[in-house]
Amino acid sequence: MAIRTLTATWTAAPGSLGSATAVITLDTDLVTTTPGGSIPIAQVQDLTVTVQGARAGNGTFGKDDFNAVQFYAGFPLDFSQPLIGQTGGSGGLAYGTPDAQGGAGDFNLLSGSNGEGPAGVAAFTLATNGRNDPSDVLVIASINP
Repeated sequence: MAIRTLTATWTAAPGSLGSATAVITLDTDLVTTTPGGSIPIAQVQDLTVTVQGARAGNGTFGKDDFNAVQFYAGFPLDFSQPLIGQTGGSGGLAYGTPDAQGGAGDFNLLSGSNGEGPAGVAAFTLATNGRNDPSDVLVIASINP
């Protein structure tokens, strides 16, 4: 068991407003190299997400606002270093590269049944107000120990 606290930040994609910060405590042994791998929220020890400056979806959200955390990479990550930009040495995409197929892995929040607050809409990409309209789109900027 490797319990770590990580801080993730997202910045506004072109045409969007806002930013988000998440502080998450979890067992990094649960992070998978399987595409689409997610961690049920019950296995996350703590999670706080703050969205600010967006047109909709601003506020602070906790563990109860999410169903799971999608967290995987195509190669083992070094959790003692910043995660964004790490490579597996295979010449593939660096971890944190937003691409439609999730080939560089993913770190995302899967929203709860109320559908409010931030939610993953593509690899490393959040919508500030879930999948509701209006919503700004934020792209991962960092994930640090």
